[in-house]
Amino acid sequence: LLGFEYFIEICRDEELKEKIITALCKHLDYIIEHVGDEPQKIPINKTSQYWKCLNSSSILQPVVKLYNLTKEQRYLDFASYIVKEGGADGINIFELAYQDEIPPYQYGAPKAYEMMSCFEGLAEYYLSTGIEKWKTAVINFSKKLIETEYTAIGCLGTTHEMLDFGAARQTVFYDGASQETCVCVTFINFCKTLFEITGDTYYLDKMEYTFHNVYLGAFNYEHKICFERSNVRTSI
Repeated sequence: LLGFEYFIEICRDEELKEKIITALCKHLDYIIEHVGDEPQKIPINKTSQYWKCLNSSSILQPVVKLYNLTKEQRYLDFASYIVKEGGADGINIFELAYQDEIPPYQYGAPKAYEMMSCFEGLAEYYLSTGIEKWKTAVINFSKKLIETEYTAIGCLGTTHEMLDFGAARQTVFYDGASQETCVCVTFINFCKTLFEITGDTYYLDKMEYTFHNVYLGAFNYEHKICFERSNVRTSI
């Protein structure tokens, strides 16, 4: 959904754009038919076995974007349902961010890029509804995220792709994947969204620093293998 929506922004073929929007509606209508709070549907926070369904709720952003493309009320209603359910099973990450009492790694589902994607969706929801509470929640989340996770090179999370108080743990040896690129690119996109809703160039500075230090630094120009399939580390 999200990939096609980004493509639509640069597509010059109006006929193709209409075909894509039709396809997007069919995809999302199928999801809405099966996921929701009606008795015959699966609650969105029960659709995955992983990370308390943060991955499922991260669909919020493309849902709102499709509403903006079509102005079909059912898509905004589905987005409102996702927000109401709180983003995770048994945890309302959006309310936790609004209350601004604990950092994101303590929310109870510390998967970094899924959580950031959920808040990208909440920002999109704010832009479409004008509900200031959710703008506040997104900004609160971003500030605590950067305060507790942002490392010296500009990435987040030092244990795989999880939030783990990376700002403090970055000097602790960890024999595994750390500060993963998937987190880096999601953070860059999240900062773009934050700049759009706040106009604060602070987020552009973070984007630039992360891009030059993490994103470009992750390019494997020599095409050498970092890990064998057996997970035995080899020379870079």
